[in-house]
Amino acid sequence: MIDNEPVIELPANVKDAIAKCPALPSLPAVVMQVIEASKDPDIGLADVSDIIRTDPALSAKLLKIANSPLYSLRRTIHNLREALTLLGLNASLTIALSFTLIKSLKDNQENNDENDLYWRRSLLSATVARHMGFKLGLSNLEDLFLTSLLQDIGVMVLECIDNSFYDFDDNELVTHNKRIEHENNNISVDHAQIGAWLLQSWHLPVKLYEAVLYSHQARIHTAGASENEMFQQCINIAGNIADIWLNGNEAELLRENLAPIEMILDITGDEFAEFINDINTMLPDISSMFDISISDTETRERVLDEARELLLDRNLQFIKQSEQDRRQIEAMEEKTKDLEEIARRDPLTGLYNRKYFEHLLEEEFENANLNRWPLTLAFIDLDDFKNINDNHGHLAGDQVLKSISKFFSDHIRQTDVLARYGGDEFILMLPGSTNEVSMSMLNRLLKELRAFVIQSDNLLIHQTVSIGLSSHMDTNDFNSITEFMNAADEALYKVKDTGRDNIASY
Repeated sequence: MIDNEPVIELPANVKDAIAKCPALPSLPAVVMQVIEASKDPDIGLADVSDIIRTDPALSAKLLKIANSPLYSLRRTIHNLREALTLLGLNASLTIALSFTLIKSLKDNQENNDENDLYWRRSLLSATVARHMGFKLGLSNLEDLFLTSLLQDIGVMVLECIDNSFYDFDDNELVTHNKRIEHENNNISVDHAQIGAWLLQSWHLPVKLYEAVLYSHQARIHTAGASENEMFQQCINIAGNIADIWLNGNEAELLRENLAPIEMILDITGDEFAEFINDINTMLPDISSMFDISISDTETRERVLDEARELLLDRNLQFIKQSEQDRRQIEAMEEKTKDLEEIARRDPLTGLYNRKYFEHLLEEEFENANLNRWPLTLAFIDLDDFKNINDNHGHLAGDQVLKSISKFFSDHIRQTDVLARYGGDEFILMLPGSTNEVSMSMLNRLLKELRAFVIQSDNLLIHQTVSIGLSSHMDTNDFNSITEFMNAADEALYKVKDTGRDNIASY
């Protein structure tokens, strides 16, 4: 036994049934010669040519396939030796084995609908697997074709043993998984194991019957997979895709296989339709080569139309989902903005709070330094505000705070920033304003405020304020924001010390 060769065991009763089955063919001499040649590392072109020439039909098939669009050779091939040279020894042997095995097995079977479906599905699977390998850049395309062609040979063996073994209800959709379940329940082994055992007994290369053994163990490999893993994966999924052309339920099978194919081949939806069209294009040539009608024109066109419709539906769903996602994201962004704005605001007055104001001040202070333009800062403190709370209550005090904040907000520029600094103190930032301009504007507001009446329930309240002001990049050039703010705070205390209801500059 070869190292790492899998051990394939079948139940004794199954082996016995295979041995006694008169309908199961033995391989003709040319097939055995091709198998032996495929395992000989020292085989030469002349040796292969001599083997194939013993079967004129096989020679003609190789010439036909060498000149087919499947191989896209640039010039016409006229003789067998030239065909073998251009196809390569390994590909030629594998192709020869595919033809001779199909011919010998098919000729020994009854010509009925079930056997016709079996070979149609086998050739479809082989075509799909080979084209997937081509798309993936695999080097062993003919091995892929042959292995996928033979992956369900165990089904044929079981039907040879008992032609009623797969008699399901006529209305029941017989999927591959359904077959496997039926096999395990009735004979404790599935057709992949039987097929691998048979190919091993025929002394086919280990790689081929090992791939058949694991052909129904679905695995998805993407980036980073080895060539052997990708080889096995092409075999595993090829049968599922082949069913698209066979069971009359194209739309559902296309939907089921779209995502796996896109993932394995790393293609988009449009490229999936191209993949289906490629298979459609190959099928007439494959049918002609193997003398088996795989799929008619109407079916191929219907499959392609369904593929395109599936992609159109998916694209529409994607657009719809994208629009829903966009709206949801916008709503979330809007909600986030609202929450951020709430976090920036003082809940009583609606002005910016101290934390956010200090953030804005840092930006403006940096801009003033960079551009050498003036920046003025003013602390605004309510005079004798404690008396309002003590004499009229906190509700009246809150009304005063809201009214004062509104008064100043209504009278400053859009570029100015007013915030509640804390308690009864506000802070005002005037970007681009010199000390002189700021003093003039704030003096005007003080005068208007003296005539401003605040109403709280039945109370009429006159509220004055004291303002301390400092200017950066104008009358002063401060080294830091702290110095800048401390200067405005000192100016405010000057006003407080000299009678309130006034303004002072640092």
